[in-house]
Amino acid sequence: MNYNLICTDIDGTLLNADRYLSNATVNAFAKADIGTVLASSRMPSAMHYLQEGLGIQNAPLIAYNGGLILGKNGVCIESNTMPLQVLEVLLPHHAKHTYNLSIYADDDWYTDQDDFWSLREINNTRVTPTYQPALNSLETLNTTRRAPQKLMCMGEATEIDSIVTHLSGVYNDEVHLYRSKDTYLEITPKYIDKAKALRILLKHQFDFGMDKVIAFGDNHNDEELIKHAGLGVAVANATEQLKAIANYTSAFTNKEDAVAMAIEKFVI
Repeated sequence: MNYNLICTDIDGTLLNADRYLSNATVNAFAKADIGTVLASSRMPSAMHYLQEGLGIQNAPLIAYNGGLILGKNGVCIESNTMPLQVLEVLLPHHAKHTYNLSIYADDDWYTDQDDFWSLREINNTRVTPTYQPALNSLETLNTTRRAPQKLMCMGEATEIDSIVTHLSGVYNDEVHLYRSKDTYLEITPKYIDKAKALRILLKHQFDFGMDKVIAFGDNHNDEELIKHAGLGVAVANATEQLKAIANYTSAFTNKEDAVAMAIEKFVI
């Protein structure tokens, strides 16, 4: 089978122990010489340096797990946001706790705390947030008539537990609570995923379907993508559920160039 496009998750899938692209990975993508779409829960700016590293600066990308779909040269194809009221409901709870609340809208990141969590995100994504009180961020979004594509709460597991309890039953039909770790909670519009986003992208900017895509992932938010791609590849450190869905499970982890190895095997 010949593939026309590589679609890959980033964290836990593509990046090495230094949270960057290994030489083997860069070389594999260059040799494959087919289209590449990065699909992540990250904001667009947090993917641009990786696009540069792969030499695909103007390529389309899928941000916020499908919340924001950008075509070639950064043209917005689709934006999916949650009701601003979700943030309003969360703010009184946040005011009584110490977890980091990060608010993402388009390509802006707002947070009120210069703390361990925000510093780690800065290190991981090479993006610096706008620091301001959460109430000010709400006012900023209100004033500019925008709504978030993602809210991310980072903190101790017990505090994250309390957020889930606080939001349970609130806007259940409109938002999804995704806990990637005990200490991380991502709140996103409910009916989005990477596969839906990729289908939209293919329809707008490519002349082939999902069967011509080789996709890579490691976690729950990659399941639909891996399930519906022409070839879905799970890295060795993927969840057991993702491995069960995948067409192929690599013997290598993200830190061992799993994506590069699979590109060599199936594309080159």
